[in-house]
Amino acid sequence: MDQTALFDRWIARLRHEQPHACAILCHGSFARGTAEPDSDLDLDVLMADAATWSYRSAFETLADGRVLHATIQTTTLADWLDDADGESDAWALYLPAVEVTRLLWATPAAAHALTGRVTRVRRGAPQLQDLLEAFAKVRNAMRRGDALGVALAAQGVALRVPALLALVHPVAPVHTPREALATALALPGGPGYRDDLVCCLGLAEGPADAAARAAAAQRLAQLTITMLAPHAAAIAGSLEAGLALALHDGTVHQLVAPGVWPHT
Repeated sequence: MDQTALFDRWIARLRHEQPHACAILCHGSFARGTAEPDSDLDLDVLMADAATWSYRSAFETLADGRVLHATIQTTTLADWLDDADGESDAWALYLPAVEVTRLLWATPAAAHALTGRVTRVRRGAPQLQDLLEAFAKVRNAMRRGDALGVALAAQGVALRVPALLALVHPVAPVHTPREALATALALPGGPGYRDDLVCCLGLAEGPADAAARAAAAQRLAQLTITMLAPHAAAIAGSLEAGLALALHDGTVHQLVAPGVWPHT
């Protein structure tokens, strides 16, 4: 696929559809140069002073008959810049991340404002509060005998573990979901960590029953708290208020202690 021609077509199309645009950017696999045959084309259209935000899909039939799906976000230049250095999201397992972005077209003023800020560097987003809430949901689902509820809540636990472990074992920023998973699995968690994370994320080969998922979620929660506790004071600024003290005095440990595990 001739990407230059592809970008030129979409620039022309979007400038026609949104004549007040001041910049058009591409992010995702097309910006990184790693697009595959079924990759989406992710585009941002920036406006100087648009009053509304929209997110939409559009399509193009390519020369070989394939249909290209484009996702288009329209926002203001100011809002896009405000979000340029925010926290990472679930696709990165909340680890530090880099979102490679390519400037396809811009007015001179917008190009100046975007200089040095096109590629977005995301801070890690450790969420101990959410991990504890997800683990509580695991226990409640076990009490109800709700296997799907256990699986869903265990996934919530697993999604939060990597960024929390990265507080004491810093990692390089990730660029893709697959890279985020590889980074998460490589974190030092001791025997069984990798298998427990894969199990709770729902990525394990073969079936896993509710009890196995719940036990894996408990081990992940206990591991995370055990690794964070000695560093509670140092990482207090990265945790939700009240949790550093609860780590230090053992309160958080009680929430995931084996003695409180429900039997079904």
